[in-house]
Amino acid sequence: MSRFHSVSWDVSTETLPDAFERYIIGMADLYEVSGVSDHDRLHFYNKTHSALTEAGVLGQGRSVRQTLSRGAATLRRSDLDGLNLLINRKAVVGDADGRDVRGAPGAIQFRDLSRPSASRADLIDVITVLAPRAVAPPSLISKDAHGLVIPPEQPGARLLTAHLTSLIGLSDSLTEAENETAIQAALMIAVRITGLENTIPEPELAALQRTVRRTAADYIERRLNAIDPAIENGAIARAAGVSRATLYRAFDAEGGVNRYTQDRRLHHARRALRRRTGSSPTIADIADQYGFASPTHFSRQFRACFGYSPSDVEPPQVPRDVSMSDGPIRHDILVDWLKVLEARTID
Repeated sequence: MSRFHSVSWDVSTETLPDAFERYIIGMADLYEVSGVSDHDRLHFYNKTHSALTEAGVLGQGRSVRQTLSRGAATLRRSDLDGLNLLINRKAVVGDADGRDVRGAPGAIQFRDLSRPSASRADLIDVITVLAPRAVAPPSLISKDAHGLVIPPEQPGARLLTAHLTSLIGLSDSLTEAENETAIQAALMIAVRITGLENTIPEPELAALQRTVRRTAADYIERRLNAIDPAIENGAIARAAGVSRATLYRAFDAEGGVNRYTQDRRLHHARRALRRRTGSSPTIADIADQYGFASPTHFSRQFRACFGYSPSDVEPPQVPRDVSMSDGPIRHDILVDWLKVLEARTID
């Protein structure tokens, strides 16, 4: 069964009085929304179309002038991680972890969702690719790429814009494989135009290692979903049908299979922290569930990975008078899809 599907909505306060409030809640895991004028709140609109594929989410959206940010509180609350590549047809200014961001209309911009950022757009008229860290090219989520702007007049930027614009128009009529390949091609173009990566593995080797990583990642996720943290490299290699040496080479770009497994333990533990009611279960209980030697060891590894302590994790806050279980604005669907990809797929 195909995993590809698309979601769309076109709403405004004219037809949905609480459209702005729903938008704020739906965006919460992705970006914090601020800087919307009283006039724009009264006349708020949001039009979105997104294609959900194994390579990530390709989307096009339009909305009012606003600031989109991922500050310390959002990073603690959100368990979304990866790349946001975006092309806004209006000017964008902001900051990316201390790096000044100034994008002319049509510029190619890059954001690492694990790092702080804030962007002010005169108007939201954006094409965007959201790719979980597990499937994003490493160079595009490096420190050098965060906040990078490629001017719209550069030939490579024009090529990428044309490619994504065409893909947006064709995505609903393409097959799952065609959409996935087209997004991967867009990311490869982006790698080339940034100049941050000079070599690309041979296609045959890359395909083999991608298959090994996906199979191994699926095995690791099944064990962690079952809260069975006793994950050994030998068992991972057997599940992937390869030798340990092949397994280790396949995970070189992720810092090794041990590093990848540890990162997944931490992400699952953070998810468990977000689901807590009050202080139950305790941080010590969660550390034990996911195989950490002690609460102290867990806290140290958690802070090293995310930049804050387990006790700082905050559960999502949804006002009682707004229901997100249905309705036309569903950014949560896009975010949930990216989380599933992050858990299930590694490229």
